[in-house]
Amino acid sequence: MGIIVQKFGGTSVGSTDRMKRVAGQIVKEKEKGNDVVVVVSAMANTTDTLVKLAGELSDYPGKREMDMLLSTGEQVTISLLTMALQHRGMKAVSLTGRQAGIRTDDVFGNAKITSIDTGRIKEELSAGRIVVVAGFQGVTEEGELTTLGRGGSDTSAAALASALKADRCDIYTDVDGVYTSDPRVVPRAAKIDGLSYTDMLRFAMMGANVLHPRAIKHAKEHGVPMIVRSSLKEGRGTVISGKVQRNDSIVGVALQEEVSVLTIHGCDGGESLILYDLDSHHIETERIRHRQGLVLIIKDQDIHLVKKIVRKYNQAYSHFDMREDVSKVCVIGSIQSSGEVKEKVTNVFHDYHIGKVSVWESSVGLSAIVDRTDVEKAARILHMHFGLDYIESKRAIL
Repeated sequence: MGIIVQKFGGTSVGSTDRMKRVAGQIVKEKEKGNDVVVVVSAMANTTDTLVKLAGELSDYPGKREMDMLLSTGEQVTISLLTMALQHRGMKAVSLTGRQAGIRTDDVFGNAKITSIDTGRIKEELSAGRIVVVAGFQGVTEEGELTTLGRGGSDTSAAALASALKADRCDIYTDVDGVYTSDPRVVPRAAKIDGLSYTDMLRFAMMGANVLHPRAIKHAKEHGVPMIVRSSLKEGRGTVISGKVQRNDSIVGVALQEEVSVLTIHGCDGGESLILYDLDSHHIETERIRHRQGLVLIIKDQDIHLVKKIVRKYNQAYSHFDMREDVSKVCVIGSIQSSGEVKEKVTNVFHDYHIGKVSVWESSVGLSAIVDRTDVEKAARILHMHFGLDYIESKRAIL
């Protein structure tokens, strides 16, 4: 008998009917003889509704109060799902992030997990209960409630799986696995059977929204296999582990539509304070050294805070400018710094009249900033030109 951690996203628990289906999947795992810990997100659209309510009261609501507000969504889900399990005759208990022993730092809205006390969860498992934990949340040493930012429930699940030394962490979502690109944008994207932690981390870092980088790092550090699978239909999903080997140098194409480019001119070495402040707020940026200065690729959701931080250090640079009408598209894989891939992408963009702003290579692949109106076209074209089209299944050696 082992421990299985299951995570269900907002779409999977978006209605009482779907919760009943999820309860059936949980029971199936429990009946195999495993201890089961379930991590859930807020029901679909709940978080958006709460954010809208806050926006009707304040243009920039305080982050502490937003965490207090948004954490209620997961608490609704855990109680309802636990009721569904109990109705099926199962012993089950719901726990908030605090009750589950999840400790974080004090960066409201984007906290990082610092430790997990698994004592309460283990007690409940020993009593034969299914434990249903609120994802996306934790508590500071001072007792302040925090949320974990984008992908927070995935991170909660992976961190709990690592702390419990679980046999597996299943990520149930509204897609049936990881694809070579977003199938909603690239119709010829293929589902990938298996990825190494490293390749999945590349996907996540370059913009794919399937899993958050923090979740993958937790799983990789403790060697916990993960499976991304659909909660709406049966299927094998995509296995992510240290045992997966691939022969392909290019594994996929990712895109991020809502990004902006901030260029800080005339830094002259003074940018270290800015970068330290951004890191202390856990703001994810891609950083490029350019002849014009320091270029930061940031998510649109972080624009207000990034501008506020940069302006604090206005004596460390001459000026900065922001371009907000762009998106990022990335070719993911092991790319040697020969310039060949960069040249190929530049030529493809020229031939297909795609308005590019910048193209650069890194250790995880190649990224390009393009006009926002061209990003979906760019993703489809790169997917085709790197031989990722027309493949029924991207097989891996497991």
